[in-house]
Amino acid sequence: MKKFLILFVIILFVNTINAQTNVVHIRHGAKLPTNYIKYFLPKTEIVLEVKVKKHIQKAGRFANYSKRLLELNNIVATDKSFFTIESVEAYDRHIPDSAKQYAVEINLKSTAYKIKTDYQGIIQTININESREPSILNIPQVEPIDTAISFDYSLLGEEALAATTEEKMAEFAAKQILNIRDSRIYLLTGEDERNYDGESLKQILDKLDETERKLTELFTGKMVYYIETKIFRVSPSVAVDNEVFARFSQTLGIVDRDDYVGEPLYLSVKPTDIPQNDISKDKTKKFGIYYNVTAKANVEVLFADKILVDKTFTMPQFGYTAFLPAKMFNKPSTAVEFTEYGTIKAIK
Repeated sequence: MKKFLILFVIILFVNTINAQTNVVHIRHGAKLPTNYIKYFLPKTEIVLEVKVKKHIQKAGRFANYSKRLLELNNIVATDKSFFTIESVEAYDRHIPDSAKQYAVEINLKSTAYKIKTDYQGIIQTININESREPSILNIPQVEPIDTAISFDYSLLGEEALAATTEEKMAEFAAKQILNIRDSRIYLLTGEDERNYDGESLKQILDKLDETERKLTELFTGKMVYYIETKIFRVSPSVAVDNEVFARFSQTLGIVDRDDYVGEPLYLSVKPTDIPQNDISKDKTKKFGIYYNVTAKANVEVLFADKILVDKTFTMPQFGYTAFLPAKMFNKPSTAVEFTEYGTIKAIK
């Protein structure tokens, strides 16, 4: 009878041990359970979107005569191209923190292993069937852009096309432009004897406008613009103070940070609101599910002594990890929901 009682106590003790939640921090030398589910806690990745505008200018064939013949001052005198910074934006996204990967033993007497993660393996819920949609960064696709600049000479009159010198050709082209302006005035003031209905008049005026614009471009030149977007990602685990992440050149646009042809774009990430870590580090204590206690960080982007970005983000990597008691998952009804930062949203 005594032996039977001892055996019963041993079995009860073993069952009690097996019923406990077993969570192991996955790192070098860690002893992992035979069967387990793993998850990550997230960290914040800062995504910097830098947009630059490329300006392409091409001088018109008659640029040298624009002032004398048409009194035009604001013209493109020479062919050139250059870049300007259009905007810099900062966004946050959540990626797995490789230093915070955990293995949860599959034990039918605990709910801890009933984990749902997103597509990256970041924990979302425990013992809850619902899961939230992941936030996916949409990176703009680079599409081919036609930057070729051409001029329309088909609108030049016969006199201009037959001219033997560049100057004469320019004079005839200028005369055409002035005639178009006179025709527009006649139409608008009603001096033209032909009576046009509203729609017909509009079509004629539109055609005159287009013809004048294309002929005038032979004097003023043409300009085209397009936007280039560069994406940079950083996920610092320590403070960053004026670190060069890229450079900007007026002739080349955004270049690598080691290419000294450009002026530096500086990034600073300064932790703020750092929580006090008062979690016990007793290694004999049975840890449950780990979660994040977050901090915040101020993110600044500086160029030419001008602040282009000044934002504050929640950044778990500047906080610390805590854990839920292992024994709470021995109850079959225990359920936990996590935020996108890996903090506790709700315990049911």
